Amino acid sequence: MKPCTAASIVSAVAVLIAAIPALSQAQPAYPTKPIRVIVPFPAGGGPDVVMRRVGNDLLQRIGQSWVIENRAGGNFVTGAEACARAAPDGYTLCYINSTQTSVNPHVMSKLPYDAEKDFKPVTNLYTLVSGVFVSAATPVNSMKEFEAWVKARPGKVNMSSHGPNTPTDIYRRWLNERWGTDMVGIGYKDGNAMIAALMAGDIHFTWIGYFNALGQVQAKKVKMLAISSARRYPGFPEVQTYTEAGIVDPPMTPWQGLAFPGNTPDVAVRRINAEINKLFSEPEFVKFMVTQGLDSLVGTPEEFAAYMRRDREIAGEIIRKFKIPKQ
Repeated sequence: MKPCTAASIVSAVAVLIAAIPALSQAQPAYPTKPIRVIVPFPAGGGPDVVMRRVGNDLLQRIGQSWVIENRAGGNFVTGAEACARAAPDGYTLCYINSTQTSVNPHVMSKLPYDAEKDFKPVTNLYTLVSGVFVSAATPVNSMKEFEAWVKARPGKVNMSSHGPNTPTDIYRRWLNERWGTDMVGIGYKDGNAMIAALMAGDIHFTWIGYFNALGQVQAKKVKMLAISSARRYPGFPEVQTYTEAGIVDPPMTPWQGLAFPGNTPDVAVRRINAEINKLFSEPEFVKFMVTQGLDSLVGTPEEFAAYMRRDREIAGEIIRKFKIPKQ
């Protein structure tokens, strides 16, 4: 063996330094191409608007665009299945919600994805500031008056939902149990369709994110009887909070988050998580969130994974309570 000399050490170091650019080229920083984002809502709906805003705001930071792919329908199964079957390469990002991963596993016997294994959590995003809405023609102005109005019309009052056994439909069951009523559920694809049906007189009331009806409330075409915020909401000081209106401990808190297909590399998860957390703390984006009626829930991937597991357990308890069978 040749002795290790100062000259040989210098030569070896020089070789390593020369190799650094080559190593950098071999492993370029993520992402290197546009990211497809599967959104299980129609174009123009609230989640679609939010994801397009996020993609635009992150363009300069990550150097790549977000390509929104709307996959609505089927209790959000269509979007979740597309995500689960996508290549886990970091270039398909998925907008997921509580229906897909918390409720569906308990109510659908042939679910084409595994809610635990097929999604790699990135971050929770937000929960909706929701509201209870009736048409302007409905002769009530509070939840107490609405309860009396419903009880005076047994079997004749209906409520919109995202479909049978979704969180909005479970809310209807919960309200029926509390009030001793028999309101019927009617399914719609998204909040915009629900508000259109409300104004057309096809449904009597709905419980959805308040941003879906913001314009109609301001135009006095729809009335908001209660709102889920902890305090009376800016712009609607006359509207009672859920607690003030007697809506205590509603059964579920719908949330929206981001995940990659299972087995996606951690480098993609960490990069997107870091950028989303930064964005959601910036004043301009915070203002945007308020206008959309959204309460931020961003955090770490590990926190989101634990949150999803617990929420699935809670959903199971509620579904068993209401004896909702798998179909």
